[in-house]
Amino acid sequence: MKKFFNYHIFIGTAFVFAFMGLMGFIGIQFDFLNVFSKIFEDFKLTDVYYSQVRKAEDVPFEENIVLVNIGDGSLGRRGIADQINILNQFEPAVIGLDAELYALKEEDPVGDFMLGEAIKNTEKFVMASRVANGHEKTKTWDTLYMPPPQFAEHAYTGFANIGNITTAHFPTWREFPPKEKVKKNHTELSLAVKIAQLYDSTATQKFLKRNNEKEEIYFKGNLDKYYKLDVEDVFQQNFDPALIKGKIVLMGYLGSGYTNYHFDEDRFYTPLNNNLLGRGEPDMYGVVVHANIISMILEGNYITPMSKPLSYLFALIVCILNVALFSYLMLSEKWGPWYNAISKFIQLFEALFFYTLNIFLFAWFKYQADITLALVVFALAGDLTEMYNDILLPTFNKLKKSLRKKEIVLENS
Repeated sequence: MKKFFNYHIFIGTAFVFAFMGLMGFIGIQFDFLNVFSKIFEDFKLTDVYYSQVRKAEDVPFEENIVLVNIGDGSLGRRGIADQINILNQFEPAVIGLDAELYALKEEDPVGDFMLGEAIKNTEKFVMASRVANGHEKTKTWDTLYMPPPQFAEHAYTGFANIGNITTAHFPTWREFPPKEKVKKNHTELSLAVKIAQLYDSTATQKFLKRNNEKEEIYFKGNLDKYYKLDVEDVFQQNFDPALIKGKIVLMGYLGSGYTNYHFDEDRFYTPLNNNLLGRGEPDMYGVVVHANIISMILEGNYITPMSKPLSYLFALIVCILNVALFSYLMLSEKWGPWYNAISKFIQLFEALFFYTLNIFLFAWFKYQADITLALVVFALAGDLTEMYNDILLPTFNKLKKSLRKKEIVLENS
């Protein structure tokens, strides 16, 4: 063991991290990492879990949430009011509306009045707000866009623009902030969290106690896992009343028909997308993402990410073990001649092993390990250990011997 672990191992480990730090400091990009970053852009290893490991039939159907399509805007506020009035007859627990209604419509005061009355007659109604003009340092927002008082005085609100989601860059929607500070004295919950709170305050309080700035979304599924009513289903009351009673009704845009899978601006990429690499069509409407967040909160299916300090510690331990192993192989009379081939095989094996372990940690424990830095260590440790043992260590020993000779000469003179 002493032969395997010695102070040179720790110096070699420090050399690996110093090399990575230096390259990062002077802005040098590793070509092999650039290639992979382009191929795997906006991809997380745990995406494989949703598309390849988890079976859809193993995920239970969501019984507590009903999605209602408000259509492409042709309904207007009168139509939405009519939908709310119909749904209210069947005593839903909470109704949430994922639509930005931040001003009255001068051209349709009757529609505004009807919508206001429908909201007033709903026991628990949640409307979308929007946070804007944020400050990164203070993690606060200057502006909170709210529905007009005619609507808001009889409703709860929650911000709907959760996360840095812009259709211009088409990012994958993976996480959201449960709450945001507006100025100094107001905390606004996200739309999904507020709806969940009104439905099950105990489950939501447990979730909020995690006190995470952002939460990774555990996706239950797409439209296949939720009850859904299209525009005409509501108007024709084409549903069992028991479907609504005591449930969360989440109203929002599901296209001109909820089976319509064309590209539009209120659909987003999620880890459920069938195309793991590259870009196909966005796969999930925004209101369905909100539904997934609510499901996650109610079921307690939280994702626990590896902390940054732990990811650094993991990379450090991996580096020490790799430098020790590679040094042993390199200096071995038996394995030394085969060092390059063996080291590359070990690096490949380690990468595959930790990739697989990462997926199953997520599947079994909903734990998201961050092995990014460790992967860089895998990639560099073999060559840098060889550089240390072949170049730096002999140079250091030669310099040390030269200095020792000079000391002896000075002592004898």
